[in-house]
Amino acid sequence: MTTVRLNAYATLRSYLHGAASKEVGIEPGETVGELLDRCGIPREQTRIIFVNNRAASLADQLQGGEHVGVFPAIGGG
Repeated sequence: MTTVRLNAYATLRSYLHGAASKEVGIEPGETVGELLDRCGIPREQTRIIFVNNRAASLADQLQGGEHVGVFPAIGGG
């Protein structure tokens, strides 16, 4: 098993018990969506995803060593 660094921003941090990031073990080929499911982060609350600072999707596969950033929908006024 290999690991990725999961960075959760804004309200999604609550799913990491308030931590900004967490090292998570994955199986090579696991998708971003599967990673979020295992970490308890609801897919429907995740609006923006980056893998290694590049835009990504829930279907993108991970191999290990990546940095995954997830953001909720952000409103402004």
